[in-house]
Amino acid sequence: MSKVKDTEVDQKFEYEEDFSGPIDERKCRDIFWLILFGAFWIGMIVVASIGFSRGEPKRLYYPTDWKGSICGYDMTNLVEELKEKNANLTDVIDWDAQFPDLSEKTRVFFPATDIEKEFCVKECPTEGEVVDFCGDDDPKFESYQDKKEYCKYNSTSYVRRCFPVFSSGDKSDDEEKTEEQVSKSWSSTGKLAQAMGDVVQAWYVILVSAFVAFVLSFVWLWLLKQFAGFMVWFTVVAFFFVLGGITFFFYLQYQKSNEKYESDTSIEGSKTNSRVFLAFTFVGIGIFVITFCLIIFLRKKINLVIQIIKEAAKAIQASKFVVFFPIATFIALLCLYAWWVPVAIFMMAAGSPTLELDEIDGEEFYKLDYENDKSTNYATIYHFFGLLWTNAWIIGITQITIAGTIAQWYWTRDKDNIPGNPVLSAFKRTLKYHLGSAALGSFILAVIQFIRFCLEYIDRRSKKLAGESRWIRYLMCMAKYCVRLLESWIKFINRNAYIMIAVYGQSFCKSTKRAFHLISRNIGKLILVNVIGDFLLFLGKIIVAACTMIIALAMCMSNDDMTFYVLPAVLCGLLAYLIASAFMGVFEMCIDTILLCFCEDCERHDGSDPEKEPYATPELARFMSTHDQTEKMGKPIGSGKTKDVGSGSDGSEQDKVQVSDSGSSSD
Repeated sequence: MSKVKDTEVDQKFEYEEDFSGPIDERKCRDIFWLILFGAFWIGMIVVASIGFSRGEPKRLYYPTDWKGSICGYDMTNLVEELKEKNANLTDVIDWDAQFPDLSEKTRVFFPATDIEKEFCVKECPTEGEVVDFCGDDDPKFESYQDKKEYCKYNSTSYVRRCFPVFSSGDKSDDEEKTEEQVSKSWSSTGKLAQAMGDVVQAWYVILVSAFVAFVLSFVWLWLLKQFAGFMVWFTVVAFFFVLGGITFFFYLQYQKSNEKYESDTSIEGSKTNSRVFLAFTFVGIGIFVITFCLIIFLRKKINLVIQIIKEAAKAIQASKFVVFFPIATFIALLCLYAWWVPVAIFMMAAGSPTLELDEIDGEEFYKLDYENDKSTNYATIYHFFGLLWTNAWIIGITQITIAGTIAQWYWTRDKDNIPGNPVLSAFKRTLKYHLGSAALGSFILAVIQFIRFCLEYIDRRSKKLAGESRWIRYLMCMAKYCVRLLESWIKFINRNAYIMIAVYGQSFCKSTKRAFHLISRNIGKLILVNVIGDFLLFLGKIIVAACTMIIALAMCMSNDDMTFYVLPAVLCGLLAYLIASAFMGVFEMCIDTILLCFCEDCERHDGSDPEKEPYATPELARFMSTHDQTEKMGKPIGSGKTKDVGSGSDGSEQDKVQVSDSGSSSD
């Protein structure tokens, strides 16, 4: 049974005869935070019940008629509630006539230019066609119905609006007025609501994208495990090809959307898509140039870091089934988003139906509207924070499990024959003892991420003010940069704290201090290797996300009922990035765990006698020695016991590796 002395967290590790990796004697840690997390999720269920009881998603993406009724929805479901809230209007409103069953009438149409009312219809009519307007009693409607001239133009369906199709040439005043009315109807719904409506319609695209991202990520991880050196450089080259192709694709879509808007300025969605595609084009060019310069500058360092990636591949190869563990993470994240997205949509569409007095052509009438209260807004914020916390919690559990698995591989002498099932053992330890520690670490990260999103929201809301003041823009950019930097630092600290939790089973705070001091003592060995390794794996994530987003974008563009088809594609790309991160996180945690264990190994075992032989493989010791000499951050060892690591380059001599008190090694 592995044990460890209760030493101070800021002291160097000392040799311990009984220590051989993750300890078995543990206690449940950070229980308060696990209880708090469970209580928070009870609140999440309450929030979901509020959303499902008050929300009607169809009003986000279906148009409304002149009375506020939702086209494509059975309005009779609201009659009883409206009667109860507006008992004084029983003699004023014909409830059955004003709120009929519109479930089959999914599109909105303007009868003529002199009728400033839109009506729900089954299909967009053609010129001269008589349309069933659900028996509307407007006098103008009846006169047009008698003459059969109320449909004065051909129309075509776009985002469930019947947009007019006029003959070429200059438009008459009536035609321009009709276009303005249709455009006004389209823009009357908030852009955010329209965008959320597009997400509802793209549910099948999101599911397909999740599956595509899962397959691509798994294949990528397997290939990286089998062919580490080749896959690293293949990833770099593929990244530039994919990024260049996507940037060119965005530019073509920008031109296409711009031409569509210029030919018909009433279609506001084309203008929005055009601006988004242009912004994506410039972003793609900027990323291409910056990344190309980084690769040229770091090309020699990349060849060096490939060795640690190969070492990580060995650990994954020897640790049974760890390559499949991200599948469990994927399923957990998929369940989370399958729960969170519908609830968020219902929360966005939540509101209590009310009647407001409106006027058209001097005629007063009561129009249906929806009113949100403060409790719904607070519940939406609560629900969003729940996503950040739970997502980070699932990732934290994954990281602790992987760290425990790789640590068991590192602290085993015969690394090709690890006893038992290390993945299952590490997962059981995590579930039994460390869910609270994962809850605390994920809570800290979620708070920082929430602050970052709040700053983004404030920045967007204050754009007009920021445009008038250069100092406000600078301060906002500085604040967002600082929070992003803090988020990256918290992620780094969390990962290393989780490694110490996986090995020693201590609380999150104590493990964080222990990891911090160990990193501080070995900063030269860790930082550059860690940063470049994460950067190379980041390129793989980007490739998976980009390929998935292109597939999603092609599917969304084929649906004419979507307004901002870019948004669902971007969300699919973000989902793919999260899935890829879960898979690539295996290598990230593997590299971090190996490096941290190596630093501890060097402090515990100086090779001065057989019992103090280091656990590091010869290849890892040689890599760290080369890294120290290249960066001039470590001193080659001149003392300690020499260890044979294999044949030399000429096949006649043995390479020598020595381990000293400092933990460095040298060829």
